[in-house]
Amino acid sequence: MRIYLAGRYSRRNELRDYADTLRRHGHTVTSRWLDEDKPLDGALTDQTDEWLAQTAAYDLYDIDSADVLLFFSEDPLVGIPRGGRHVEFGYALGRGKWINVIGPMENVFHYYKGMIKHYDSFESFLAANIQEVTFGV
Repeated sequence: MRIYLAGRYSRRNELRDYADTLRRHGHTVTSRWLDEDKPLDGALTDQTDEWLAQTAAYDLYDIDSADVLLFFSEDPLVGIPRGGRHVEFGYALGRGKWINVIGPMENVFHYYKGMIKHYDSFESFLAANIQEVTFGV
């Protein structure tokens, strides 16, 4: 299975660990953003417009090449800057990808029942899916 991980940039190291776990179970992780070395607390203005545009193109390509998207949500009552993960979620939804929301329901689209499953944690996602190896598909 080809999997894209979408989450808050400052959680990159945590998601790298999840990607390693998925790879150990034989899956391919398409999220190249996990390989970036930019500061976790960096602002968009720290990068050039060209770098940002290229990164967006890579992210959309990586979502297109995935079978499923894992979306790591945040507490909806806490304001989180940036938010590219929401665009990734919407793009994947529009492309007909299966999506697994991991964490709290953050917005109205997380409740859409068509192609979206919800899990409280990465561990509960693994427990429910590692045997069937479908991740929603």
